[in-house]
Amino acid sequence: MLVAASRLRGFLRNHRETCQIDTIWALWGLLRAYDFRNGAHRAPIAALEDDEGPYRLRHAKDAVWPPKGRAYGGEAPDLRARMARPLRITSRLALPVTLLIVLLGSAYLFTDALLLLPGAPHLVQNAMLAISDLILPIAWFALHLTNRRYGAPYAFGQLVAGFGVIIAVALINPGDIDNWINTTPALSWRAMAAFGVSFLFANVIAITFFDAWRGPRWWTAPLAASFAASLVFSVVYYPAAFAGGQDVAWADSALVHFGVFFAESLLLLVPYYLLRPAMRPLHGMNGY
Repeated sequence: MLVAASRLRGFLRNHRETCQIDTIWALWGLLRAYDFRNGAHRAPIAALEDDEGPYRLRHAKDAVWPPKGRAYGGEAPDLRARMARPLRITSRLALPVTLLIVLLGSAYLFTDALLLLPGAPHLVQNAMLAISDLILPIAWFALHLTNRRYGAPYAFGQLVAGFGVIIAVALINPGDIDNWINTTPALSWRAMAAFGVSFLFANVIAITFFDAWRGPRWWTAPLAASFAASLVFSVVYYPAAFAGGQDVAWADSALVHFGVFFAESLLLLVPYYLLRPAMRPLHGMNGY
């Protein structure tokens, strides 16, 4: 009986090991059937040496400088390839920057062209509205179109480049400006500095709002950006330019100008809607 029991245990142990081995081979076959690699890891080393791909074995001839196969692929680009992207950015921004410069120059020229509103309330008449106040929302509108088409970095570039050109022209020879313009608006340096700072700050906020409010509803981004630009410009410019003076009630003027800016921005949603097919966003902005 003891011998028979010992033989039975040996048989069962051998049978169990055989089953385990069969199971392991079955699983290995399954893994090989679904192996995601291309089989090169099972090829001889000689095949890897002959391979010209990025993962081939290196040789002594590869120890040269500059390397023929660079670390992140390809040879060093030539001058034409390196200049392609800056030239593309410049060509895209040429027209938007020119448009912004023209609008800001027009706003400066028409600063003294006050709007005659005899039937308007006393608050509006004291705000000293001018034609330049009607041009500023159009400048924001130009930035919105650039932001829609090319994105926030291009809109920032348009804003900085436009102001840079204007400042450069003004600093090269300020005396010639009076020769170019017959009647220079009587603006103090304080008012001009306040305008530049407030316009830049307001439109940086507006560009950020536009990019954050992109979405399926076409009007949300330009409306949010216009509201931000109108509010920030009115809040920053009029106290910075006129606070402490006796000639302008800057608080009432800021309130009236904010209403005018935002009301005109609402009207500019109509041409924005009409220009949407011609100003489709580039890839990467989900069509918004």
